[in-house]
Amino acid sequence: GPPQAAQLGRHRPHRRGVVAVAAAPPPPPHGDPAALACAISAQASAVLAVMRRGLRHPRAAAADDAAADHPLVASLKALRRLAFAPLAAASPSLPAAALRPFLDAVRSEDAGADATSAALAALHEVMALTAPALPGSALREVVDAVACCRFEAGAEPAAEEDVLMRMLQALLACLRAPAAPALGDQHVLTAVNTCFRVVHQAAAKGELLQRFSRHVMHELVRLVFARLPLIGAGDADDAAVKPEV
Repeated sequence: GPPQAAQLGRHRPHRRGVVAVAAAPPPPPHGDPAALACAISAQASAVLAVMRRGLRHPRAAAADDAAADHPLVASLKALRRLAFAPLAAASPSLPAAALRPFLDAVRSEDAGADATSAALAALHEVMALTAPALPGSALREVVDAVACCRFEAGAEPAAEEDVLMRMLQALLACLRAPAAPALGDQHVLTAVNTCFRVVHQAAAKGELLQRFSRHVMHELVRLVFARLPLIGAGDADDAAVKPEV
């Protein structure tokens, strides 16, 4: 009995040392690289499926499939290749690069309402996955693209309302992102004005869009006013170091 206990006691420090040496490495900056690559590729594929059915100006078929691709389709295919490239998930430029094909679709007049809605939905998902690593420049691109969102006139009312709701989701995600303070006054104003415009358009549309647009408007205003004390503190610090004239 006692000799056994002594023997076990002698081995305990050794076991603790082995556990410490075999500790798991820290996680990569954007989470699991394989999971991130799969998620980005899945979002690109979802938009591609909708876009191939609804592009307004599809190119004529050609012997070379790459030559026949619409630029928006080619951009999404390139994103899928980039997502699975070696070390791509560990690159600090991946989050911003992953947004650009979706932003191109949002800005393009060639994409119909369904494709635009799918691009906005994918944009929101990718932003949610990469939010901690998104720089302020990427958020500014999102605000500019959403403010200039284009799709064909005469779309089905339900499809148009879906696009407007997705636009509001993207704007709200920008102001909630960790890098939102880097947006600047002009882009914050653009986001609020775009939301205000949607609220006015929603008055003639369904009740769901009306309620959602008002909710997002209130949330944007709350986020802006929540930052006012920080702005005031920054101004006070600047005034404290200014020399007297």
